[in-house]
Amino acid sequence: MARSEILIIGINSFLGKAIYELTKTKYAVVGVYNNNKENIPDGIETLHIDAIDTLKGRDFSQIYLISSYVPGAGEKGDDQKLTEVNVLLPRAISELFPGSRIVFCSSVSVYENVSGGENISCINNPMPQSKYALSKLWGERIIEDHPSYAIIRISSMYGVGMKAITFIPRIIENAILKGEIILQGLGNRMQNYIHVDDVADIAVRAASLSENITLLAVNDSSYSNKNIAEMILEIIPGKLSFSGEDYSKSSLYDNAATHAAVGRIEFKDIKTGLRELAEWSAKKF
Repeated sequence: MARSEILIIGINSFLGKAIYELTKTKYAVVGVYNNNKENIPDGIETLHIDAIDTLKGRDFSQIYLISSYVPGAGEKGDDQKLTEVNVLLPRAISELFPGSRIVFCSSVSVYENVSGGENISCINNPMPQSKYALSKLWGERIIEDHPSYAIIRISSMYGVGMKAITFIPRIIENAILKGEIILQGLGNRMQNYIHVDDVADIAVRAASLSENITLLAVNDSSYSNKNIAEMILEIIPGKLSFSGEDYSKSSLYDNAATHAAVGRIEFKDIKTGLRELAEWSAKKF
């Protein structure tokens, strides 16, 4: 008997690979990529995003929509690309595959204007400010018109294979190359970090639910920048320094609704995850 097919849009990403590892034995996986193919698992059917229309009529039981355009730190962002990838792509997928269950990977950035220090939960109304956050919320609204969906709002995701554009990989790189991590202010800003394997676990569990739902994909614990830096310096010995001021607000979350919906998540120990990432990063230099 043939296995049901699922579609992973963003198969070359580290989250795409993690979802593939959780689904490959139960489903026949088809992967969609954009520019790069080097991380795609061997032996699966793949195609470029520009050829997505050729899949029309295929009966995918689940679709994981990972692909997203995220401007780099300090970048204004490309308005056209934000619209094409974060808004028009979800619309196209919904229209092409009306019978599939879509798991849409969104972002906790939709809450970026919520007061700092507040424990954000699924019942909080989104308050986006940046164009990126607005585009992700717009994408969510499109998916909410789809017959079957799960939306997962992901916090700061980390793990082997991630791009070196966010806080954790950048300070790991500094520790490796310079023997020093320099934090803004006193390093007190709290942030929520979730391992890519835990996000994949939540996504796959959400795909099996019968109801349409929006969930947080966040860790139960948040850590200060100083906490993270100190854990990294336990792995890569070096100096911790501070500079200037940091006026960024902390990000704290209430994860009860996610546990209630998909079952208790046993999150990866952050020290273990950081060690794996540091060891992987060191091989690149």
